[in-house]
Amino acid sequence: MKLLVQILLFYLISIKINAQDLEPRFLSSVPNHTNFIGLVYGFSSGGIYLDSQEIEGLRADLNTTTTFYGRSFKLFNKPGKFDIVVPYSFGNLNALVSGVDTTVYKNGFHDPTFRISMILVGDKALDIKDFAKREIKKFKLGTAFKVRTPIGRYDDAKLINLGANRWGFQFKVASSYKVTKRIVIELHVDSWFFTKNNSFFNGNTLQQKPLLSAQIHVAYIFGPKLWASASIGQVALGGSKINDVDQNNNLVNSKYAGTVSYRVSKLGSLKAIFTNGLYVGRGADFTTALLSYTFVWFDKK
Repeated sequence: MKLLVQILLFYLISIKINAQDLEPRFLSSVPNHTNFIGLVYGFSSGGIYLDSQEIEGLRADLNTTTTFYGRSFKLFNKPGKFDIVVPYSFGNLNALVSGVDTTVYKNGFHDPTFRISMILVGDKALDIKDFAKREIKKFKLGTAFKVRTPIGRYDDAKLINLGANRWGFQFKVASSYKVTKRIVIELHVDSWFFTKNNSFFNGNTLQQKPLLSAQIHVAYIFGPKLWASASIGQVALGGSKINDVDQNNNLVNSKYAGTVSYRVSKLGSLKAIFTNGLYVGRGADFTTALLSYTFVWFDKK
């Protein structure tokens, strides 16, 4: 029983870190041959709810720094993007384990992600000289495919790891509609699929069922330099199997977020994000604050 509780703890922390990123304005268009690089700092703090009498008051305080690089290009004659994201975290987890106050410190790289996305309907793949003159459509439809690679910090002799030691694949479909000149509504639906972790703690195997999520964003564009958005997201399913035994631990969690983005220079912008749990039936209920800086440049011809 104790082992199963510990494995559930690992599983819930992994879900919180990896399950859902609320991403407003995902379908924003950029010219071909645009490069962007950036740095994100985030702090997450909150409790993790377990169906366990052995672990009480579980709480985590995590710092995360993330670097990313992306590039836009023409993909099947449509606007496409590629990006890579590499997160690094450090922080403490604290709980009463069988009545003993226990603190665990963790630091290291998470599994990096690679993503290809494209706009299928509503925009064209244009170079910078033609981009500003294009006709802007009200409706957009896009898709994305993301891969999470199992090269983050992982030790099968330790219960809690930042890497998951398995591959993850996400399929996303997103649409947006420009209600007015300043208001844009986006709807995203995606699903994660995972391979089995055959080197789990104490020689066990961990397998996770597909994880489904949906999110809605309402963005207000104040002008060319400033926009803000409100978001809400829902996660469902994603239960786990341990040694092929179903744990009956599907997730039904939701969270909300607010985002403000401001262009501080011709090629640089700052973004502040705040997220919190709206309803958490099982798993982590974190309050997270993020601050990012993005620098953009264009290929010279």
